[in-house]
Amino acid sequence: MHRLSARVSRLRASNTPRSFSVIRPENTSFKNKEIVSKESRTFSSSSGSNEPPANVATIIQGPSLLANTGFHRPSPSIFFLPGLRSLPFWTAPPPPADQPNDPSKVSVAYNDPTITKIVKHLESNYETIKEEYMNAVMGFGTTTDMSGTPNVSKILEPDYDVNKRVEHANDKLHVGNWDWHSYILNGQKQDNFIKACPKTAQILQDLQPHLFFDTQEQGHPNPFGFAFFSTLHGKSYIKPHTGPMNLRLRIHLPLIVPKDTKPDAYSTKPRTKCGLRVGDQIREWREGKAVVLDDSYEHEVWNETKDLRVLLLVDVWHPDVRMEERDRVGSMFSFAVSQGWMGNKESPKE
Repeated sequence: MHRLSARVSRLRASNTPRSFSVIRPENTSFKNKEIVSKESRTFSSSSGSNEPPANVATIIQGPSLLANTGFHRPSPSIFFLPGLRSLPFWTAPPPPADQPNDPSKVSVAYNDPTITKIVKHLESNYETIKEEYMNAVMGFGTTTDMSGTPNVSKILEPDYDVNKRVEHANDKLHVGNWDWHSYILNGQKQDNFIKACPKTAQILQDLQPHLFFDTQEQGHPNPFGFAFFSTLHGKSYIKPHTGPMNLRLRIHLPLIVPKDTKPDAYSTKPRTKCGLRVGDQIREWREGKAVVLDDSYEHEVWNETKDLRVLLLVDVWHPDVRMEERDRVGSMFSFAVSQGWMGNKESPKE
């Protein structure tokens, strides 16, 4: 089955032989406003006008896409940059539960040094991150005795708002209860998180060059960048979907994983009652072992147990996207938001 995308934009004046594609299926957040003619249109004007900034992109009518073939390939809903290495998962499955967890052993696709470094950094700080989650979100370690001098720590409140969705706006993405507490929300750092979880914030700050929200476009945060505690309650489900682009990789650092995940007569998913599928691969989480995935593949998440599943979710730049490309992507995002072609808030997904 073929479907016709509305437009494709290409990065210009770059030393890289790639093109940057913007795909507009019917269910994306672009407003119904014609921004292209039948001919190509080149970005050539300075910022501050209705014309795109110079040396960013050319928007042309897009090609047809082959879909619904039964094979899983990257299929982001908005942006696509050809030429990037691609796998559903960039980390090997965790060892069996009866084997010890070796923090020094990290298996990353292509032996990529950047992703390996990020994974080791997060895994080595697992205990610290989990402790802060338990204190800030669950209320452990706080004093609530009002006798004498009060010392009451306010619990960090969730910041998920289903009314501020961008992608999948016409279809509720999840069933059940799903809370998240954000360090980076639509490209913006959250002061409440930094105050409540200063150690975790610093651990993530140490990854600053790699976090997906960061570009050199001052004052123009990447609206598709996230880092947050993701708490998926029991009997909850995040439906199959694809991310908006293939420019990022998504990392899950599991903090709390249900113990009894063996499927039973009431299970609707194979292999496990708490897991995720990316493409045609199904994985479970193991506490303290990072999972790196490419969310431009179709993926879904489920928790059919009665217990919480908690992880720290972090978006990082795909290591193949070069600095010049990152900067121009930032310019493109800023211009698209300023023109109202897409919202300035994306709904975070796993």
